[in-house]
Amino acid sequence: MGAMASNDSARDSGPDGIPPPASWSFESTRILPQVFDGLDTARNLSVLDAGPAEPVTVDFLRRFRCRLYVADLFDRSTPERGVEPFSEFLDSHSNVRFDVCLLWDYVNYPNDAAFAEFVAALGNHVHENSRIYAIGAYSTEVPLRAHRYAITSVHRLAIRPVPERVPHARSQNDVVNAMPRFFVNRAALRRDNRLELLLRPRSIPSP
Repeated sequence: MGAMASNDSARDSGPDGIPPPASWSFESTRILPQVFDGLDTARNLSVLDAGPAEPVTVDFLRRFRCRLYVADLFDRSTPERGVEPFSEFLDSHSNVRFDVCLLWDYVNYPNDAAFAEFVAALGNHVHENSRIYAIGAYSTEVPLRAHRYAITSVHRLAIRPVPERVPHARSQNDVVNAMPRFFVNRAALRRDNRLELLLRPRSIPSP
């Protein structure tokens, strides 16, 4: 795992950045515009990407002043798809608070215990205005196929299926119950039983 620093200023590119490989298809998204809406672009943003680092997403993020942290959570060689290395990675960046977390469909990979560990680790690295983007299952009764995702523009995703099904498909309620510090601010149904989610931190009353 590691961190990638993008340029401090956006470089000129077309509206869709680098063209993804031909194996990708495209979908419009109503949720990603909400993820990036209202961000304080006058300062350097911290963005967590669950991985892998897709070139088209890296290119898209160059339009922001940001530092990109790529977590490689989908690495098959690590326990529960990267939970333990993720905690170690965060320990080495104890002062980082992420403005945007691009989890993609990672919420469907760890078992319940590992997901709880992941949520606890992540919860120490967000702030009151953080945005978490995730893709869960509309119904856990229907198989959920794994995909890889990239951002070509704020309104469009590039997607490609990978030859597996996610091991622990989680519905919106499952995700919310596992992440009590957050609420679903927006949700949108995709095809193939996928559900786009934007999670925001809950307001916690002062004691």
